[in-house]
Amino acid sequence: MTFYIVITVISAVALTADMILRYMENMRSFGMDEPLHNIKGKIIPVEEFLPNDLTMLCVSALTLGVVGIILKLFDINGLVAFPCALLSGSLMNFLIVHFIKPYIGKASHKALTKDIDISGEKAVCTEKIEKDGYGKIKLIYKERDYYFDAVSANETDIHKGERVYILYHEDNVCSVEKETEIISDEYFKN
Repeated sequence: MTFYIVITVISAVALTADMILRYMENMRSFGMDEPLHNIKGKIIPVEEFLPNDLTMLCVSALTLGVVGIILKLFDINGLVAFPCALLSGSLMNFLIVHFIKPYIGKASHKALTKDIDISGEKAVCTEKIEKDGYGKIKLIYKERDYYFDAVSANETDIHKGERVYILYHEDNVCSVEKETEIISDEYFKN
């Protein structure tokens, strides 16, 4: 029980400090810009269940602690309680990525509507796009930042910080090409 209480208190304090820094100093995840991992599952998107930044790590740890305390209050064995609490932290991460973040984005009008065409817009690569995988880009559109998953249209590696053009986007995935290797308009006519 003490383990879960310690985890809950530490993660609650860290999450509160992160929120204060986020809204007072405009600093995300204690200033750590790099993701905690770069796992890209081929069939099962493993990264959706694992926390990818310090904020999500705090939320997962807080969930683990609270569920662990609840299970211990019901006298559940520790060999069952810990895996269940760990699983609940992963499920919370999944729920936040797929349901809570998109809802908040739509509620605050941060999500682009489908009728807005961003083809031809310039963006910046924020996570390396490998030739056979995907990465992330940041688009500044009407003075707002939008983040998208991206694939390389020319199947070339695009490194973090490189400027890209968005060829098209569907849902939350963009097809992009480096600013230095613009393909001709004849490519689109065929």
